[in-house]
Amino acid sequence: MLSTEFIQYKDFVREKLQEFEAIGLKELDRVKLLNRIDTKFVFNVKLLPSILKKLSKSYYILDIDGVRINEYASIYFDTPDFLLYELHHNDRKNRYKMRYRKYVDSGLSFFEIKFKNNKGRTIKKRVRTQDIWSYLDQEAIELIHKTSSIDETKYFHSIDINFDRLTLAEKNYKERATIDLGLHYIANGKNVGYEQLVIAELKQEKADRRSPLTSCLKEHGILPYKISKYCLGMLSCYEGLKHNRFKSKLRTVEKIISQPFFSETP
Repeated sequence: MLSTEFIQYKDFVREKLQEFEAIGLKELDRVKLLNRIDTKFVFNVKLLPSILKKLSKSYYILDIDGVRINEYASIYFDTPDFLLYELHHNDRKNRYKMRYRKYVDSGLSFFEIKFKNNKGRTIKKRVRTQDIWSYLDQEAIELIHKTSSIDETKYFHSIDINFDRLTLAEKNYKERATIDLGLHYIANGKNVGYEQLVIAELKQEKADRRSPLTSCLKEHGILPYKISKYCLGMLSCYEGLKHNRFKSKLRTVEKIISQPFFSETP
């Protein structure tokens, strides 16, 4: 559960978002980028207000019925021996992630398969579902059979991942960016939150470091950083997982969340 302090700070951030020009889902579809290059960044949430102020000149923000901070709920699947986690840990290409995702504010739900190929591109396929489930329903199974050779009978509900997201579209519609905060995991009887952590992700057809987001973050000393919300959550909730390749990433996250909760308050 999110702390009262974080909920108050989210209201503060919500006020800052009024500086952005808004777009709706129809306009956002102009930059769907289901086949794309992803670049991630991590930083402490205390930097978010000043970053947003600079980004408002270059990006639109997604607004759904007046809501600009959207709640996301996801349910991921893996094998009992955590094959998908280990493939990611070992930096294997041509790997999958499988999840349900619910856009809580709109009530829309999808089952999604994300495929990372050997050229570093992320290809996402998805299908509408009635809701999100702790099991693979018929729509999910049909998509799995259509798009992969995965044996769905070997997969179980491995973790719940919940967070708030800001979705930005560059004003020339060349790229899209997401900013996730309030990250929260539920799995294996554990409930783990990372309220100080922000994960931003830039989505482009081709990698271009001249992006306004990349330039803005660089001014704050924030450089591209490979991190997986799924892998971080699995390590947070399951003991004994292989993690030697992730030790430096865990230290980075620990350093970020050890900083004072917020430097700017409402």
